[in-house]
Amino acid sequence: MTDDQTAPRPRTARDPAATIRRILEAAREEFGANGYDGTKVEHIARRAHVSKQIVYFYFKGKDELYWELLKDISLTTNERLLQIPFEELAPEDAVRRYIEELYDIYAEDPLVGMVSLDQSLHGGAQLRSANEIRRLQKTLAEHLSDVVRRGQEQGLFNADIDGDKLEFMSVIITIGCLSSSKMLERYSGRNWQQNPGDTRAFALDFIMRALRR
Repeated sequence: MTDDQTAPRPRTARDPAATIRRILEAAREEFGANGYDGTKVEHIARRAHVSKQIVYFYFKGKDELYWELLKDISLTTNERLLQIPFEELAPEDAVRRYIEELYDIYAEDPLVGMVSLDQSLHGGAQLRSANEIRRLQKTLAEHLSDVVRRGQEQGLFNADIDGDKLEFMSVIITIGCLSSSKMLERYSGRNWQQNPGDTRAFALDFIMRALRR
């Protein structure tokens, strides 16, 4: 080999899919710890062990990263709830299964509740429209509406209840039980959630009593 010939430099192995996964995992951890306002792209990059330029190469910025987190939560949550055999269950059993599953989703991953509260503060500013999510949401809403209608036809549920109200209040009560308990305990000086299982049962019974005639 002559002096003007150089050996080719070894290429650094790259795995874009793995890099994207690391960035998204880092974003999840940062948003979970600091919320939308407290998170910076450079913090996500540092946690993912990449440069900030690499983050911007794959994502437009913090808004897009947050939307990816919201999209993942929404898809996972709705897909899990749609595993409930609504049509095969009696109305009260279907509602119970729905509330129990919803509560467990929030209890198993505190980030879900945190992100819900964070988006409430921002008026849903980071939410985007996605056909797949809309399809799942529409299907779940139809199932809940059908369950409520069947319960009303059987004389079990109040006439002024509908599927949208059931879905809305179930989410609000669940988030409140799981995300606001520490604040309420410090505010009141009373520890009302000594047994998480009791709180889950109370939330379920509270909603079921509100449905009944």
